[in-house]
Amino acid sequence: MKNRLTPNFTESHDGNGPARSSSLDPKLCVTVVATTPEGTIAALNAAGWLAKDLGARVTLLAIEVVPNHFPLDKPPVSLAFTTKQQRSLVLASGAKEEDVNIQIYLCRDRDSGLQRALRRRAVVVIGGRRHWWLSGEERLEQSLRRLGHHVIFIDIGQKTDLTSPDSVLLSLSTGIGKFQK
Repeated sequence: MKNRLTPNFTESHDGNGPARSSSLDPKLCVTVVATTPEGTIAALNAAGWLAKDLGARVTLLAIEVVPNHFPLDKPPVSLAFTTKQQRSLVLASGAKEEDVNIQIYLCRDRDSGLQRALRRRAVVVIGGRRHWWLSGEERLEQSLRRLGHHVIFIDIGQKTDLTSPDSVLLSLSTGIGKFQK
């Protein structure tokens, strides 16, 4: 694993050996796994309120799966573009850029990348739409739960006002995003 640290950015490469990109900081971390732009913004908003109440820090984790015919250190989409895209989502959510740690994790397989990037039993917030069929975000939620993480799913298709902490807490209590074992 190679790490290059710059302010609010960690680039991690999935390689041989036990790699962990999460910080060794013992403080609680609420991790937002990037999904769609709308889902990520909603998840960042919810994570910000949750982190504020818990005295935790927020990390935005973007898992970039690099196809086998590309070297891991040269993905098809440049890291500069991906970083700029993630920063724009943080700003669109209304969060201050210095309040959110952005991590971009390059890997060959999404689930193994998530397993390496996240702390054990991490608190994870993801945003997306619930459908009668299994959406990509719902499959991600299931994968994270299988890996043993605590997942809060923010359903952006609900007619709930996600602009206040009270409405998010109401959403969490009514099942839009709830902890499950």
